[in-house]
Amino acid sequence: MQFEAQIEIATRDGILNPESKAVLQALQSHNFAISRLEMNKRFYLSLESDSKENAMKTVQRACEELLANPIIEDYTIHIESAANNISSQDRLNNCSK
Repeated sequence: MQFEAQIEIATRDGILNPESKAVLQALQSHNFAISRLEMNKRFYLSLESDSKENAMKTVQRACEELLANPIIEDYTIHIESAANNISSQDRLNNCSK
């Protein structure tokens, strides 16, 4: 079966994100009245798997080993079956161990 996955990776609360800080300061220096800005990363994956559960395990492993820094980032995974176009949002918040 073919699956589509979306992964959102966010810096954990309390961890400084220098890129977000720089963008916020640039906006403020251009007189935008913005007081807070958060930047996240989003990945879109297509993968083949025999089940949704195994697809989730594969994507979770990719997050833990390569895509996210488990010390400073949390991630959320959304998996959808591409073959049946069945929308289901399995979320794994703070999946790092």
